Amino acid sequence: MDNDIEFLYIGWCKGVNDGVSNDKVWTAFKAGGMYYAGWGARGKSLRFKQHDDKWSVMSVKRKKEQTYKEVDSFMLFSIFPDFENVVASKLTFDILLNKVM
Repeated sequence: MDNDIEFLYIGWCKGVNDGVSNDKVWTAFKAGGMYYAGWGARGKSLRFKQHDDKWSVMSVKRKKEQTYKEVDSFMLFSIFPDFENVVASKLTFDILLNKVM
């Protein structure tokens, strides 16, 4: 898989700074010419869903904006320092095993 990730949206669970214990991120990104959503909590495994096109993933993104606060890539890498490596390895592995939804 191509290591270049184009982030379309990075969201962090709203309320984390207000005592909510769910420290989860939800991302929409393009990698290897395909569109994906990726989500998971800090210290846990990431899961991925492939989307047919940009419109499809952005449609889901609009719904996620209700429960996730948009953050920049610096915050994402603070929560998941190895996000790009996980995408490069786990997403590729999950695709090969047909585990991507």
